[in-house]
Amino acid sequence: MAYVKIKPIHSNIDKALEYITNPDKTSNSTLVSSYGCSISPKVAKLEFEIVNKKAIKKRKDSVIARHLIQSFSPEDNITPELANKIGQELATEVLKNEYQYVVATHTDKGHIHNHIIFNTTSITENKKYRSNKYTYKNIQKISDQLCIENNLNVIPKSIEERKGKSYKEYMETKKGSSWKEIMKNDIDKTINKCSTFSEFIDEMKKQNYVIKQGKYISFKHPNQERFTRGKTLGEKYSEESIRYRISNPNKIELNKIIEMNDKNKSKGPGFKKYAAKKNIEELSKMTKIMSENNINSISDFNNLYTETLLKLNQSNETIDAINKEIEDISSDINLILAWKKTKDISDEYFKLKGNEKDKFKVENQDALNNHILSQKKLKAKYSKTKIPKLSTLKYELSQLENTLKEETMRNYSLKQDYITFSKLKDNIRYILGLESEIENKELIDRRKNINVDI
Repeated sequence: MAYVKIKPIHSNIDKALEYITNPDKTSNSTLVSSYGCSISPKVAKLEFEIVNKKAIKKRKDSVIARHLIQSFSPEDNITPELANKIGQELATEVLKNEYQYVVATHTDKGHIHNHIIFNTTSITENKKYRSNKYTYKNIQKISDQLCIENNLNVIPKSIEERKGKSYKEYMETKKGSSWKEIMKNDIDKTINKCSTFSEFIDEMKKQNYVIKQGKYISFKHPNQERFTRGKTLGEKYSEESIRYRISNPNKIELNKIIEMNDKNKSKGPGFKKYAAKKNIEELSKMTKIMSENNINSISDFNNLYTETLLKLNQSNETIDAINKEIEDISSDINLILAWKKTKDISDEYFKLKGNEKDKFKVENQDALNNHILSQKKLKAKYSKTKIPKLSTLKYELSQLENTLKEETMRNYSLKQDYITFSKLKDNIRYILGLESEIENKELIDRRKNINVDI
């Protein structure tokens, strides 16, 4: 079993190389190897720079190297020598002997792991190494294959189980001890059996969770010391999302239809069967969504799509306006509080005379200035009306915050509808897709007749 992750290096590459080639971590450097450069950090840095300078004009970002980490499970009982061999094979397969790299196997922790630092400029064509989710998936795929070839276990393919997790988190999840996973599972189960948000809060409290509701909802398990914001668990665990999921228990999650382009057609009969099955599922979802929203024609869909988009834009504008009002009122409250806080000092100042007054002014200059400035700003803003009471402003602020919360929930719901309709739009366009020049012409003719906007 091996988990891989990759991160960019923007500077101090020599320090990164020194860390991974540390003799104490690599059995006196016997578990260090390289390609196209020295295993010496200082020399390798210079060799990386020589290659980088050749392509410096083509560089559009500051990533000078990348650091790939391949972690093995203690369950595999892998030897350091085999781990290093797999690391070299991974680097060779991923980088195709086009990029300089240093491979180092660390044995100083509970699990053996490889560090691979490679230059992002090719030594053959001076081209830039492109790193994205597809290259990452390819690296993990190659690592998995190498594990299989060496009779090691492979981490399950579930994206939810792997995405964004460190090796430690993956192992904790596997053992059921990750706090994030425990909390997410508890929240998911509770959402599924509740019909209102207040019922959800009560049920979570019955499970000994402490809930903190403010700008963001936060949870604390009895065995935790600190609160965890729902949003840090993932978008599905924000307050807006939790409320939405409770109110929409049967919400259909539509996915994009798998296009049978040249690339996918070349993947063989197994993939074609998989794609056909998934596309039938999505077509079934599309039919249900269209039925639920009374979509009986392209015109119906276009009207609903446009209406949803307009509502979402209006909601965004409303939220911006409410936030502006909240900002203004909060500013006034702060001015009044500042004025009140310094009023006694100001009153005392005007009671004094002569040297005592001058001395008092020097000692309390900041407070007196704050009092004058806050008073000046309040009078300027309320030159034609009476300055409102602090209690009145606080009440208005409370009302606005409640309105903002309601509009934020509505906005989230509109976003989910818009996301669904956007995917539906893409799928409809693909179904009406341009498979040939003849179909292209026929489709254009039909669209002219029915005024299709999609």
